[in-house]
Formats: sequence, C-alpha cells, structure tokens
Amino acid sequence: MKWQYFSGKQSETLCVFYTGWGMDANVFQAAMGERDTLVVWDYTDLSTPLPLDDRPIELIAWSMGVWAATQTLPAERLISATAVNGTPWPIDETRGIPPAIFDGTLATYSESGLARFRKRMCGGVSALNAFLAVAPQRTTEDLGAELAALGEAIRSRPEKPFPWTRAIGCTSDRIFPIEAQKAAFPNLIEHEGAHWNPTLFEALLKGASI
Repeated sequence: MKWQYFSGKQSETLCVFYTGWGMDANVFQAAMGERDTLVVWDYTDLSTPLPLDDRPIELIAWSMGVWAATQTLPAERLISATAVNGTPWPIDETRGIPPAIFDGTLATYSESGLARFRKRMCGGVSALNAFLAVAPQRTTEDLGAELAALGEAIRSRPEKPFPWTRAIGCTSDRIFPIEAQKAAFPNLIEHEGAHWNPTLFEALLKGASI
C-alpha cells in the first residue's frame, strides 16, 4: 500500500481514507478537511505498514478500499467506520461485483478498457472530464498489476469481522450495484450519484452531515 499524510487543524483523532482501485492521493487533495488525514491507496501489496500513531481512528473507505480496510486496519482502534460504494465482499454474485464481470474486466484490461471503466465509474462524460483533470499519476500497467493482485488476494484471504458503523451507497453506481450494497449492508444509506462522487467524498472528509 501507499499513503500520504495531510496535516490539519484538528488532531485529536486520525481520519484514515482508504481509496479505491487505481487511485492516488492527488485525486483527493482538494477535498481534504481540517482533520489530520491519512490517504491510502494501491493494494498491490497489503503488507506495507501504515504510519498509525496511538490516536483513535475515524475510517472512511471507498470501493475496493472497503475490503482492504477490513484486511489491514486494526479494528479495535476505530471510533467510526464508514463504507462508501463498496462492500467487504467485493467479488461476489450478490454482495459485490459479480465474478464474471470482475474476471472479464481483468481479462480484457487495456488502456481502452481502463477508459471505459472510468466512464462507468464517473457516470458520464462531464464527470469523467472532471476526474481526468485530477487523474492519478500512475501508469496503465501499474493499475493492471494492482487489479490482478486484488483479484488474487480477495479470493485467497479469509473474511475478517469488522465494526462498520454506517454504509453509504450511491443509487447510480455502475461498479458496485446498489442492490449488492443493500445485500451487504441491510441499513445502507442511499445517496444520489455515481460510484465516483467527489461531492460526497469531500463532505465525508470534512466531517459534514450526510
């Protein structure tokens, strides 16, 4: 995993933000709030230690970051844990991305395939253009390696219990279908928007009410 620390004005707790597949901190830099925040990305190697001090943790996890957090973050340190547009079962017929879709995405992965994925992720051309303006500074090959590593790790690692305090799912999500999110989280809070939802991310990172 990779990470970047953003120092804020509020340091009583540490906000940890697990992003989705294919991201980096550059994408979220403008959304940072006043809390000290650790942004985590790149799940190719889950053994990388994070610079966690002894403060209580407020977790926000998006997309594949929901699963990655369950695998790598000490649950006993959490005072809150919010899942966004993702589930602890990311490759699953009913509670995540159907296996055939995940495997097809991986099998046909290419630069053009990445472009199609990002368009679905953003929900349209205008949102895609806004995303591309802050696009991750990573290569297509790097993202492909991460996707392959995720597929292997998700299927080989045992499930871990995790104390999620709330889950938010966007109704127009074309990556993690809203019905799958409901199946994973019976008390899911539904929110308008696509899988990539910068307005929602900013509100969560700044501690606004949702």
